[in-house]
Amino acid sequence: MMELGSDSRFASIILFRRYVGQFQKVIHHHCQQKEQNQKGRKRAHDNDTQPSVQEMKQIKCHLGRIAAACLFLGCKAEEEPRRIRDVINLSSILDFEDAGGHSTPTKVDINCDANQSNLPKRTLGQSPIKTTTSAATTCALEIIETMHPPLLDEKYWSDKEQMVSTEQQLLRMLQFDTLVCHPYRCVLIVMDTLNFGRGTKSQDQNHGLLSPRASEALIFKAWTILNEISIDVVLETTILQYNVVTLACAVISVAAAANRSSGGNETLPDEWWRALDVPTDDFMSAAESIRNLVHERGRTGSD
Repeated sequence: MMELGSDSRFASIILFRRYVGQFQKVIHHHCQQKEQNQKGRKRAHDNDTQPSVQEMKQIKCHLGRIAAACLFLGCKAEEEPRRIRDVINLSSILDFEDAGGHSTPTKVDINCDANQSNLPKRTLGQSPIKTTTSAATTCALEIIETMHPPLLDEKYWSDKEQMVSTEQQLLRMLQFDTLVCHPYRCVLIVMDTLNFGRGTKSQDQNHGLLSPRASEALIFKAWTILNEISIDVVLETTILQYNVVTLACAVISVAAAANRSSGGNETLPDEWWRALDVPTDDFMSAAESIRNLVHERGRTGSD
């Protein structure tokens, strides 16, 4: 709806993931305090120390506001700013809680592992769309689809003040660290550093280890894979533990293997990632995680 570039989307996802990581520590500390307060008491259930249903609803609503603030902040961080009005409209149309009596909501089950690129574009007021499910994940978001954006009334101005306040809270939690290293850019840097070439922009075809056509196809495939897994990368914590250089090398390797299986000739040197001081174990693990995500998305899309 906002027609954002890949950098802004990736930055927003990473900012949200950073916040969730810190927020989990707060929730864990809260549960520990709750457990200490209940020491010496006879518990009726084993999960008494877990957040209650009401607390889970509050957390869900809070994370929805944080997600909108991450989108607003990520756009500014990547110099692709959007009006706060646009973010409020989007967070109101796709809301985590009941939209109230201002519109007729339509409940849509959005599974975090669904192949959203294959979903038809939703129109306001249409019948619910059921996404495909995966046994590998239990994460699902129930989103309310309203009929129209909020009016410019008192609620809008209250939401605007809340958005600014949430953004400040987000910045404090992140310690004002909004710098995000993008694997998209790092793919080009790795290709240049290792003299693999950068596609048709290469002035001399013999200057790189790969031909301009082969290097261009490799970069395009690597970026395509990054776009495909950009939704899942926020949930796949094993990928986020690696630095951006390791991720770029891993996605280049996966892209080269995919192109070779399709008849390409992108043959890379043996253990080329070691030239960038990337540990082999990290490289192999990151590549395996990316392959699993690509395979899972392909399997989900074919169901």
